[in-house]
Order: sequence, then structure tokens, then C-alpha cells
Amino acid sequence: MSNMCAVSLNNVSGSLGLSRLRPPCRSSRGGFVLVSVLLLGVVFISCATAFAWFTRLQIKSALREKASIENRSMAQVLTSSIVSGLQSNTMVTYDSPRLPWFKPFFFPAGDLGTWVVQVVPLDDKIPVRNLFLPDGNTLRNELRKTWEDLWVKLGRRELIYSALDFMDRDKRPRMGGAEREHYINRYPLDMSEFLILEEMTPELLYGGENEKGRQPGLADYCTLWSGGRINLNVAPPQVMAILPGLDETLAAKIADHRDREALRNTSDLRKIPGFPPKAITTLMNLAAFNSRYFAIRVELLEDAGGGTSFSIIVDKTAGRVVRWEEI
Repeated sequence: MSNMCAVSLNNVSGSLGLSRLRPPCRSSRGGFVLVSVLLLGVVFISCATAFAWFTRLQIKSALREKASIENRSMAQVLTSSIVSGLQSNTMVTYDSPRLPWFKPFFFPAGDLGTWVVQVVPLDDKIPVRNLFLPDGNTLRNELRKTWEDLWVKLGRRELIYSALDFMDRDKRPRMGGAEREHYINRYPLDMSEFLILEEMTPELLYGGENEKGRQPGLADYCTLWSGGRINLNVAPPQVMAILPGLDETLAAKIADHRDREALRNTSDLRKIPGFPPKAITTLMNLAAFNSRYFAIRVELLEDAGGGTSFSIIVDKTAGRVVRWEEI
């Protein structure tokens, strides 16, 4: 009787689906825990990898910053030594690219690498910051014709006096010039400031290409880095051609002579065949054979072919850096 009851109960339970209410087996719980552990492991590994990459990037950034500081310090040391050398060299009174110390040279600096250095004399173009007398308004007489010929050469004669009004100290327009509220009325800090002139274009300022080839612009004839005179040892022929007393033929003769022998003084101009003595007199207050400003290029050489370069301009007379650019 009891066996029959047990069978009946089992049959009833089966028919009612009560067997599904039994607790899950232990193997299912173990699988869930294993998957959870694996997922957490993946998360931890991802975090560790990300942190490692972050740390690596921070170390690289710190090393780059350290190298940048060391390179900048090395360039400063080299520049300071060059300025001291320029100031102490009183035996040679002229500056020419033919002189040995203006040739590129290598400077090994041990763990700081090998550097290549070159010094170039400037004062090679029309001195924009020295156009006026000390009053800041009166154009220097020895530069008057050169300034006028420059704008004729550029094909913009109408800007001869407007460009002067742009830079002079007063607010009064010159005859044939113009004064506007936005004119700087001071010497420009950079040649790009001439673009403030409404009539000025990038092509007129920096030159451009046409069917005849490259046409020079204002920046090819003028410089901010000059003591007021033009060093004939480094001035481009196109600049010398518009100096008082000179023309393209005489400018070419000067360029040919200085390529063979540096110009030391006005007496050397007399050695040039066909050079008129009157031109020497005309150039007396404008021409020079040495420079006040110098461009210094300092570059770190690396095995990879790259490096860090510095373009520096120094004032020898004042013994200081006037422009510093990291390339």
C-alpha cells in the first residue's frame, strides 16, 4: 500500500512539473564564477596596459623636454661664444663670406651630439629702421633716391611717400603720401607689418613668379637688421644696383670682384676696372664693408638625419640676441 502511494505521488509530481523547482546544480554556479573571474582579469590587464602606455608616453615627453632644454642651452652657449668672438676680433675691420670664420663648421659636444654652426654677416640691404634722421620724420638724404628707385623698380611708384607716412612718427601726410588711423607710425618690428598697408600684397612684399621668372619683392631689397649702412661684401647685386652712383653694370662688377677678393675699404673699389671715382664719393655715407648684425644658424646633427635647428640674429655692437627662432 505504501509503495503504491509513493508511485502515485511521483506520478503526480511529474505530471505537475514540480521537478523543475529543484535547485540548480553546483556545476552551473562554478561556471558563472569562472566567467566572472576571467572578465575581471581582462579588465585588470586592459587597465595595466593603458597605464603602461601612459607611463611610457610621459617618460618620452619628459625625455623630449629634457633634450629640448639641453639643445636650447647648447645653442645659447654657442651663440654667446660667437658674439664674444665677433666683438674681440678687432684685427680684421671688414666682414666677408670669404673669411674662414664665416664658413660652416662642426662642433662636437660629447653626449650633447655634434653641431654644425654658420655665421653670416648681415647689413646687406636698404636699412628700413634707419631711413629717417633722429627726428623720426626726415628721410636721410643719401637714401632718398634709393628709396624712390626701389618703388619704381617694384612698379609701385605711388607708394613712395605713403610707405614713409606709414613708418614716420608724425600724423601729417607728406606731399603725395597718406596718413591713416591704423598706420603704425614707427619702425616695423617685422617686414610682415607692411601688409597693413592697403596697397601691399604678399607678392609685392615677398616677391612672386611670372612668365619672366621670380620677381623680387620689398623684402628682397630691405632689411630690419642693419646699423644704417650697407655692407658691399654681402649686398645682393639687385640692391647695389639702386644705390646712389651705381647701376646694374657696376653692381655686377662689385659682385665679381668680391667673389675673388673681399672688399676692405673704399680704396678696393678703385681696383675694379671702370669703377668711376665719383661713385665712391656718392657712396661715402651709405656703403660699408663690415656688419653690425649677424645671422647664426645652429643645428644639431643626429644619426637619424634630423635634429634641432636654431635661427638667431645678434647685434655685435650691443652684444645681444635680437631674434631667436627654433625651427
